[in-house]
Amino acid sequence: MNGDSNYFKNKTMSIEQQLDLKFPIYWNNWPIEEEFARYLIYKVITNRPVNIVELGSGTSSLIILKTLERLGYDYTLMSFDSDRSFLEKTKNLLVAENVYDEKKVKLVFSDITEFEINGAMYKWYNPRDFKFDFDKIDLLFVDGPLGSLCKNSRYPAINVMKKYLKKDSVIILHDAKRPEEIEIVNMWKKENSEIVGAYTIETERGGAEIQF
Repeated sequence: MNGDSNYFKNKTMSIEQQLDLKFPIYWNNWPIEEEFARYLIYKVITNRPVNIVELGSGTSSLIILKTLERLGYDYTLMSFDSDRSFLEKTKNLLVAENVYDEKKVKLVFSDITEFEINGAMYKWYNPRDFKFDFDKIDLLFVDGPLGSLCKNSRYPAINVMKKYLKKDSVIILHDAKRPEEIEIVNMWKKENSEIVGAYTIETERGGAEIQF
């Protein structure tokens, strides 16, 4: 494999070519956009995360796992989703591309529950479902739950997951051009002194990179 991260940022080659996928990715308006996928590839190559957690499964799971496979080191990926049927589709996608290894990949159903944080009510994954076989998280990718569940539906991510985050970990938030996600990032920065950096990811739907 070409270890140069610039290889994976090369827009003259498709993601499918770069990651040697068997099947084309359906880039509609539901999965991450192709440019954001290139960013994920780049971050995995440069940061070399060992323990990865996703909030929301799908195309991103495949992108991350194929990159990890090509890098060739041991890892664990846990992906949480509140939709059983979508979780099953993610599993089928990973199986088709030969990256579903039950020892390394955990796809976890977590039903939406309602709870209070700082006086406001949120509908989010059930915190009781967050049980890990590893010590700390290197990379947290936040692409769920659905924004339609409640105002600032992805805000609880850091509040719930903070105790599992390793020092120097990275949190990536998708859809960060939406007004609520912009507000969420500002709330996170205001409320968490552990955050040492927050950066904008310039893609079609936007992203934010938060450094702990």
